Amino acid sequence: MSDWIEQYSAALTERDARELAHKRYIDAYTKLADRTALLEANPSAAVASSSTPTPTGRTRTDPSIDPKGGNHPGSDAPPSNDLLAGLRTDLASTQRARATLQAQVEELTASISALQTQNQASSAQIAHLSRQKADVERKLRDRDEELKGKGRLVEQAQDEMVALGLQLNVAEEQKDKLTRENQELVDRWMKRMGEEAERVNRDSRWA
Repeated sequence: MSDWIEQYSAALTERDARELAHKRYIDAYTKLADRTALLEANPSAAVASSSTPTPTGRTRTDPSIDPKGGNHPGSDAPPSNDLLAGLRTDLASTQRARATLQAQVEELTASISALQTQNQASSAQIAHLSRQKADVERKLRDRDEELKGKGRLVEQAQDEMVALGLQLNVAEEQKDKLTRENQELVDRWMKRMGEEAERVNRDSRWA
């Protein structure tokens, strides 16, 4: 943003320098333009202003004006044609320089307006993207919390599976133990019943 400000300031400085360099021409042409306008508006008044009446009632010609049309040195008479042409040339050059500076000012003004518009659009886009970023960050935090919760659930499930595995192993061991004990009881009972049957058989033969 500081580049266009520096360019604008540099253009204004350059314009001031140019106008200062042509100031004497502008002032001279302004005086000449005033005199020319006065002559075009009222030539008789201009002639009258060049002479003043004497106390005797006669007209006294201004000594600065030569009756033959010449100019005395140091007088305030209108400049010669060559000086007038030079002043017009200088004025035209100054006007062109002014037009160039005016075009630069208008171009810089348009650039400033465009940059301001672009800055406003960029600010709106930045605000929109900032809101999107905040929304995405919030969703990301929610997903992180969800993943942490699911991770805890997985750990709990694994712990429960380990505990159930241990319980299953214990139950298997108890089942094997009960199976062996039951088999031992059955074996003892069968043995006892066999012994009882043999005893009954022996007693019956004796009878």
